[in-house]
Amino acid sequence: MYLKESDILEPPEGGWPSVTPSAIQQLGKTNEVAALLRHLPYIRNLGNGKPLTFPCSQFENWEESCMSINQGRLELEGIKECSEGHGANDVPPHVIGLTSGGRINYPLLLDTELGVIYWPECPGDIQLDSNAPCERVWDDPYEYASMSEAEWRAEGAYWSIPDFFEIIKDQFRRLLFIPISTGTVIDVYNYRDSPQFIQFLQEIYREHGWPDLEKYNKLECLKDIQKRLTEKYPEKVDYDEALNE
Repeated sequence: MYLKESDILEPPEGGWPSVTPSAIQQLGKTNEVAALLRHLPYIRNLGNGKPLTFPCSQFENWEESCMSINQGRLELEGIKECSEGHGANDVPPHVIGLTSGGRINYPLLLDTELGVIYWPECPGDIQLDSNAPCERVWDDPYEYASMSEAEWRAEGAYWSIPDFFEIIKDQFRRLLFIPISTGTVIDVYNYRDSPQFIQFLQEIYREHGWPDLEKYNKLECLKDIQKRLTEKYPEKVDYDEALNE
């Protein structure tokens, strides 16, 4: 929909060499977490806090972070807090954060034992969305987790791993998550006081055929967004962006 193909990093055969059990164990995580992260695709880190491929957040590039861990260049508690939130001490070894960022980051926590992804700060509109393509998990974490773990597990919402990504794809299809460039995604939930700006962006995408992938041309749409943002909302333009793929 919006990412540059060259910014999507696929793992080599055998997985990312930097994602070793040793690096992951330094974070206090299990070999199962290491095996998962070793074979995931990642998104290139562009610097300056970009790309924000999830509202307010970057997806963590664990290949790059593990390389820094192996070289002793990364403060371990810092990366845990950035990827797991302020309750990082209550996150067990078999759970790993998928995003990273500052104080407004949305932590996403993948549990390799239960096969679910937790979104503790999930907006209520998503939690209670009657049009969602998948049902969230409705069990009670207080029945099987310690009190400190149950508190964050019970916040927000969580889904099976495949269902979580269907929910996210649905947010993009319905333009509730909206890319304003190849490096920044916003959501309607944090822009409730700017309905005209949201409608402005949604109309551009629909003019370019979204979500019909047979009609939609990513490059032409993003160029049009950049042009029209420059005319109407110049403060929202990423002037460092070069649209050529």
